[in-house]
Amino acid sequence: MQQRLFTPQLIVRKNEINSTNNFALELIKSANPADGTVVLTLNQTKGRGQQTNSWESESGKNLTISIIFRPEFLPISQQFNISMVISLGVYDYLKEYLGDVFIKWPNDIYVGDKKIAGILIEHSIMGSVLSTSICGIGLNINQTKFVSDAPNPISLSNCTNQEYDLETELSKLLEKIENRYFQLKDGDKKQLERDYLNTLYWMNETHSYKDKNGLFEGEIIGITEWGQLRIVAEGEERIYNFKEVSFIE
Repeated sequence: MQQRLFTPQLIVRKNEINSTNNFALELIKSANPADGTVVLTLNQTKGRGQQTNSWESESGKNLTISIIFRPEFLPISQQFNISMVISLGVYDYLKEYLGDVFIKWPNDIYVGDKKIAGILIEHSIMGSVLSTSICGIGLNINQTKFVSDAPNPISLSNCTNQEYDLETELSKLLEKIENRYFQLKDGDKKQLERDYLNTLYWMNETHSYKDKNGLFEGEIIGITEWGQLRIVAEGEERIYNFKEVSFIE
């Protein structure tokens, strides 16, 4: 039996900060936080998505957290395992409430064709292994109206017409992520990847995509060790890094 990773003593609570990932980074620089430290805020004023994207979250309505891992057991080439741990943890949590949940590569969480959670992971490297991983999660829980220009947001409350206690939901979410992290630490990477692919949005289906050469029809067949997306189109396999291919929905 593994010792619990997430404990109340390791949750850093802030009423308002600009970004939980930014705060976690400063914490690493100044305080040497333990593996499993969680930064939580009720109001994230400048939440960051991938690259230049932002994340909308109404104050006091959702879960906006960053988890600090110290995955020094993981080679750099296997860093995408952390992305799978987090996305599967969120997926496992939502499956307790909802049926139509998917992971959209690399780590957006969808209900049907709508986005319920975004994940931003930032690694630090030490030699040939990962030193720290900051895993930011924005999970829409009780917010029912969205005012940004994001094309397809949805919340748990939108789906169920219920309101949820955020502390209770935080505990449930962290438990699911913890289970997946221990799965990785125990060396069960193959099962982690199988579970990830089984939940992947548009997996083994023919859909429209766009890359630097234009629109094309293709089928997702998996990921590489580095987490790149593998798509078969016109009889050949294509490999894509993040932002090199767009889903045409």
